[in-house]
Amino acid sequence: MELQCLTLCLLFCSAATAEKYVLSTMYTVTQVSCQPKFTAVTVVNEQQITRFDSEHNMLIPTQDWVKEALKDYHWNNYSQIHLSEFARLREELNATMKSLGHTDSVHTFQRRSGCEWDDKTSRVQGFDEYGYDGVDFISLDLDQMKYVPRTALAKATAERWNSDDNLLKFQRHYYNTDCSNWLKRIGRVHLKKTGNITFYQKKAFSPVVCHVTGFCPKAMKISWRKNGKDTTDNVSIGDILPDGEGTYIRDISIFSDELDVSKFTCVVGDSFKNLSRESLNKPGNNFNTGPNVAVISSTVILFTLGFSIITVFGFFYFRRRRPDHSRTDEGRSHVERIASDIQ
Repeated sequence: MELQCLTLCLLFCSAATAEKYVLSTMYTVTQVSCQPKFTAVTVVNEQQITRFDSEHNMLIPTQDWVKEALKDYHWNNYSQIHLSEFARLREELNATMKSLGHTDSVHTFQRRSGCEWDDKTSRVQGFDEYGYDGVDFISLDLDQMKYVPRTALAKATAERWNSDDNLLKFQRHYYNTDCSNWLKRIGRVHLKKTGNITFYQKKAFSPVVCHVTGFCPKAMKISWRKNGKDTTDNVSIGDILPDGEGTYIRDISIFSDELDVSKFTCVVGDSFKNLSRESLNKPGNNFNTGPNVAVISSTVILFTLGFSIITVFGFFYFRRRRPDHSRTDEGRSHVERIASDIQ
């Protein structure tokens, strides 16, 4: 669906630039019986922060810090917008279906709205787009504050919305004030995390690994510096892995025979940590770095020894229980001799 592709593209592109933040809410109103009649999911960059649906009929935070960041007044205001949008989009779906003669089938109406804020330039840009059955329908031109039909079928709806002064007034205030204020409140503190930096080396003369945990966004720049300058020589960058907490884990290793004569620094976003023999060899720095060779070796030895003991014990145990045919034959011969003498 073109509308959803645009959403994902915008979110991905915004995450690639650390100074830009995007608040985007996807509203969906539908007649499909197997899902809520109305849902609204709000995402800021890569993190879902709230959810609203017609079954619970309340705004639910999906990040612990969201409600505190918006405080009571803004949270209540934001909740009321969701309730109002539920009623409005439900009416718009019915009106659109009626105008298009789609009264006997199931249809879906969607809206994606929000804003982008650049905390370096303070530039704020809003967006407001609508889709009908997954196809682009109407968008709001924020410069002219005018709804523009994206298909001939949307002309009647666009004309009706453009004649609604209260709707246009509300949208102007939302995009010029509320959206950017909410996004700034959430801002850098909650969305940009440089995480924790530790170092480890699996064995002598192997690469030194900078192990970064708990960072966000996913596109956070992680690099090595040598004597204060970025370096890519003998550097290997690992995959980005989710940690299940909305943040990420990544390893970036460097191989060098100058660890004792040059200064090496691992840089994560705006944070950094200098490499030293003390930080490299400090116990506990190699957590979550993969299987421990010593532990595995000890485990193998113990397992082998245990298996050998069990095998030897089993051999003698079953040998003792096994019938001794030689003794049986000898006993039988003795009995036969006695029987013969009796006869």
